[in-house]
Amino acid sequence: MKIINIVLAVLFALFAFFQLNDPDSLSWVVLYLYVAIISAMAAFGRYNLALILPGIAIFVVYFVYLIPSVFEFVSSGEDLMNRMDAEKMYIEQTREAGGLLIGLLALIFHFVNRKKSTRAKNA
Repeated sequence: MKIINIVLAVLFALFAFFQLNDPDSLSWVVLYLYVAIISAMAAFGRYNLALILPGIAIFVVYFVYLIPSVFEFVSSGEDLMNRMDAEKMYIEQTREAGGLLIGLLALIFHFVNRKKSTRAKNA
């Protein structure tokens, strides 16, 4: 598990780095670094429920907020790799929803493994 957690920490740190040139980079850098930090902590056996649960809530709320754009994208028939323009914000928002989903899955992974780690320590 330690290797997986280290890989997740590095990947999310890279995700944050690649967001630096984005116009709304601050929110994405914070979100991705949040997951990177939780992953790094998990690599050292530190599963902090007080950090994981609010993170899950934030990612879920933001993802649900973007769901209408995902539906609009799916019904548009556009390619996700098309250039985004002001009239097709749903393309960028669908990409953002994908990033949120990846982050959410990582946080859920840590939540589940926190339970397993606790049981293993108590055994």
